[in-house]
Amino acid sequence: MARFNTYILGGTPEINITAYDRDGVAFEPTETRLSIKQPDGVTITYSGADLTLGSGYQWTLYRPPIRGWYEYESWVKDGTGREATETNGFEVIDRVY
Repeated sequence: MARFNTYILGGTPEINITAYDRDGVAFEPTETRLSIKQPDGVTITYSGADLTLGSGYQWTLYRPPIRGWYEYESWVKDGTGREATETNGFEVIDRVY
């Protein structure tokens, strides 16, 4: 049985950013940043042109280099100056069973 937010080493998970206003309505942010903290403490940051826009959200394909727990934080800013962040995570393992 697969576990939620678990990927196999060598895979390429898609990491999505969807910005929501206070009423839960999705909006297109004026600025976006995505930071991924790897298990070895290295942090990778993507922003603007590094992210692909599609159907109301932004995303990137990320290939985790090592096993372990990854945390990522998305940050967006709207036209009024409001900033919103969200933190998530996933685990990378080296086997399928």
